[in-house]
Amino acid sequence: MKHHAGKYGFTLLAATLLSIALTACQATGDRLTVVDPGATRQSGQQTPVRGGADEAKAKRQLTVVHTPRQPASREVTVAGTHKIEAASIQSWISEDEVAIETIRLVKAGMTTEEPQYEYATSILNLVNGQTRKPAGEEGQQMDGYMLVKETLSPNGGYSFIQKWKDKYTADNFVKDRGTGETIQIPGDNYLELGGWLNENTYVLAAGSMSGRGEIRQISAADGKVTKLPLEDPDVEVFTQFGVSHGRIYYTDNHQVLKVFDPGQTKPVSLIRDVWDFQLSPNSQYISVSTVTQSGAFQGSELLIYDSAGTLQGTLIGKGDLISYVSWSPESDKLAFDVYTEKKPGMNGVYLFDTGSGQVSPLAPYYASTEPLPHPVYPLSWSPSGKQLGITVDDPTTLLVTQVIEFK
Repeated sequence: MKHHAGKYGFTLLAATLLSIALTACQATGDRLTVVDPGATRQSGQQTPVRGGADEAKAKRQLTVVHTPRQPASREVTVAGTHKIEAASIQSWISEDEVAIETIRLVKAGMTTEEPQYEYATSILNLVNGQTRKPAGEEGQQMDGYMLVKETLSPNGGYSFIQKWKDKYTADNFVKDRGTGETIQIPGDNYLELGGWLNENTYVLAAGSMSGRGEIRQISAADGKVTKLPLEDPDVEVFTQFGVSHGRIYYTDNHQVLKVFDPGQTKPVSLIRDVWDFQLSPNSQYISVSTVTQSGAFQGSELLIYDSAGTLQGTLIGKGDLISYVSWSPESDKLAFDVYTEKKPGMNGVYLFDTGSGQVSPLAPYYASTEPLPHPVYPLSWSPSGKQLGITVDDPTTLLVTQVIEFK
């Protein structure tokens, strides 16, 4: 998604929720803490919310828990930041190098014309600040395509590669990273949704120009494709789709998160009112953001469930809109952005630590203006999870990316 599309998409979505009055309780100096689910429930905590359960109507509360100071190793400690002007991160080449896309305004917008931008791709070294042109495989993989996405298998033995010809169609490949052999997968592809079912199997929601399209199970060893049947009249098109550790998750037309195993044809309902969900890389958690516009509660919440759909602790975040939720590679941190129109409330990018249960604001490290700018591109983790890239609008250079380095 290019800069202007991401920016206006966020603005439009936020505007539709401006009328929602929400207040998030966050006292100065306090931290939002997830309560140990094994401990005695406190006032304001609710039982797990599942699809079809009466307790789904219960009103959850954002609870500030006063806790003793955690050991330094469990605190979010920032070692430094790297500023990348007029650019967004496309991918991480290594812990020190990132593929970036720079943006330059070619022609300003007119009353009857949209502004025109020029984009260029390069590799930036975060240590010395030098840039270079993509070389070898880095350059070849983009030849003739507008976007390339590569997803490694859990053990790194294979990768699933999508090479997009345009916004609507992609060529798919499976690569054996040990031998370098690449197999092209047959079949049209209109969506970027999928994931590794296990070490040797990728599942793709291919999409279609009419209907929801096929769910394809792809063998990494030989590229063989098997169609997975799904009997669910409540899903016309997949908008949210995830795969992990032998299970397939998606949301239906009524914002219900469902799950099924290959070989099953009917899904099981897990959670209702789901706007977005993200599976943690280790498959232990599901981050769920909700948007409710009727009833006792209106707004957006961020909660953590286990893979069976059981609520873990209390709220992580609350506001008018929660966007750009991203797990770190080791699943020990969750970064997310919260937009709230009225104060006091949560605003900006936050970091949730699964070990300590603490939520820490990152605004001091990427923003120097008020009101806080919000990301216009997905939050981007480095391979080790020790660095996080945040891209926001900038009045001078159009975009600016801050890479926050954690100790």
